[in-house]
Amino acid sequence: MNWITIYISGKPGFEKEVSDNLESSDFAFMPGSLEDNGLALYWIGEHADLRDFKKAIGSKTVFKYRLHFHSSVEEFVESQNNVRINFFTKEEQAMIRKMKSLDKIRIGQQRQLA
Repeated sequence: MNWITIYISGKPGFEKEVSDNLESSDFAFMPGSLEDNGLALYWIGEHADLRDFKKAIGSKTVFKYRLHFHSSVEEFVESQNNVRINFFTKEEQAMIRKMKSLDKIRIGQQRQLA
């Protein structure tokens, strides 16, 4: 059997609960390393369905720890970069742009008065 590597990231402390849930399921997997950087590694069978893997972990655990599943470390790093970029919603980003433009106007007016 060939294996596919799956990396899991999430809120701090997810590793033990994920491991316990998988151990008590009948899903075929091999545990990998549990890193301090919030990234856990597992191998699943090449014909296994990622959805079934998530079911074995349990929906409550997936949502509780906001788990994300990645197929490579590069994908994980990219997702971390995107989280930083997209931290605010589009509406919040628009409000920030509006506040910045209002600040520029206010600063310009203050300079004219001085």
